[in-house]
Amino acid sequence: SNYGAYEDVMDKEGKVLYTAEQFADPGVDYEFSPGERGCAHSHYRMWQRVVKEGKPMLILEDDVQLIFERNSGGMSSGKTFTERLELGVVEATKRNADVLYLGWSGHRDGNFKFSKANPGRKNPIVRKAEYVWTTVAYVLWPRGAERLLEQAKPMNQPVDNFMGWECREGRLDSYVLLDDGDDDETWSGGIVTQLDFNGDSDIKKSDGGDQGDDPTEYLAKKNGA
Repeated sequence: SNYGAYEDVMDKEGKVLYTAEQFADPGVDYEFSPGERGCAHSHYRMWQRVVKEGKPMLILEDDVQLIFERNSGGMSSGKTFTERLELGVVEATKRNADVLYLGWSGHRDGNFKFSKANPGRKNPIVRKAEYVWTTVAYVLWPRGAERLLEQAKPMNQPVDNFMGWECREGRLDSYVLLDDGDDDETWSGGIVTQLDFNGDSDIKKSDGGDQGDDPTEYLAKKNGA
């Protein structure tokens, strides 16, 4: 992957199972952890609901946080959330978006890694996504839900990676919503945060992640192993 931060993975005896270089190219296969599988299924069911309803839907995870210290200073609130969300939906609708991320980390217009930005003034409300993480809160339109369901046969990555990759490959038109104070230097932004990202969940990350879970537990078995 072009977006990972890799390191050598060792077994309990200190033997290197895979090097950072192997993770980068050709890649290493992992199985889903049970928690990742359940999380992905929950989002999948919401995508089906969006298609059935035929209208955009706000999707929130259970650890979403609406009140936090904003990059512009001061605290967010239900009022600031609603006002900024309304502006974002208007701008995203103009752009025929599939997804609008309300909380995000990663690469988007103003901080692209590989994509090329269009010249001219940047929109102060929404920016085109390249590859962003987290699915803590997003608005999903029916066309986007249909596109995700079409590609999720099966869903071959944890849901935030899956959505990020579909955007990166040009199969999903995703945007991020900027909060007041978010700028081109902002890595994580939006109008929500995730409550205690490192400690609020018992969902194990198959690759260990920032939570420090065992990165060997869900390594896919090699043939003949």
